[in-house]
Amino acid sequence: MEKYSAIILAAGKGTRMNEGLASPIPKVMFKANDKPIIDWSVKLIKDAGIEKVVLVVGYKKELIEDYFKDQVEYAEQIEQLGTGHAVQQAEALLKGQTESVIVFYGDNPLYKPETVKKLIAIYEQEKPTIAMLSVVFKDPKFWAFGRITRNKNGEVEGIVEQKDCTAEQLNIAESNPGFYIFEARWLWDNINKLETNNAQKEYYLTDLVEMATSQEKYIIAVPVSEEAEALGINTPEQLKQAEEVLKSREQISN
Repeated sequence: MEKYSAIILAAGKGTRMNEGLASPIPKVMFKANDKPIIDWSVKLIKDAGIEKVVLVVGYKKELIEDYFKDQVEYAEQIEQLGTGHAVQQAEALLKGQTESVIVFYGDNPLYKPETVKKLIAIYEQEKPTIAMLSVVFKDPKFWAFGRITRNKNGEVEGIVEQKDCTAEQLNIAESNPGFYIFEARWLWDNINKLETNNAQKEYYLTDLVEMATSQEKYIIAVPVSEEAEALGINTPEQLKQAEEVLKSREQISN
C-alpha cells in the first residue's frame, strides 16, 4: 500500500470562462502560460512527491485524457452533483490502495510544492483525520470562498460555503481554498454519508469537516504562504491574474 494518492477535480464546464455559454473545452484545459491549467496542478502534486494521481473528469473528458494519456488515472463524474460526489467517483480506484488521500481542485494551480510538502510534514507529525490548507483574505466576500469556523478553543469545526453563511460568518477572514489530506480509511467510510442540505442541493466535500468534528476527530488547518497561492480560476480575469503569478515565479527561479 502506498502512503499517498491524489484526487484532482477536473470535471467542470467552465461557462464563466466563456461569457456564460457552453465552453468548447473543459475549464481546466484553458491555457495559463502556454500550458493547460490542469497541467500545472498535476505538476504541482508530482513535484511534491505524489505519484498516484486520479483526475475526476466529466465535460469533454476526452480532451483531458488525450493530453495526459497514461500519466494519470481517470474517474468519470457523469452528473455534476457537487465536489463530494466527484470524490466518490474515485473510490473504486483508490479504496484500499493508499493510506492517505490528497484532494484539490484542478483550477487552483498556484499552490507551491513547498507548501504542499509542509502540509504533508505537519499531517505526518500531528496525525489528524483531516489536514487542510487555509487562507486569510483581506476581502473574503470578494473571493467568495467557504469560511473556516472554529470553536472557542480555536479548533477547526466546520466550513460554511459563502452562499450558506450567516451575516456574521461572512465576515470571517479565514477561508477554505480547497486543499485537503484525508486519512483514507475514514474518507471512504464517510464520503457516502454526505447529504444535500444546502443552497445548491449538492454533495459538498466541505461537509466532511463538520462530520469529522461531530465524530470528535482531529482536524488541522495550515495557512498558505501568500494569498496568491489560494487563488482559483473561474473567469478570464482570474486566468490573467494566475498567469501573472506564474510568470513572476518563473522570473524568480531563473
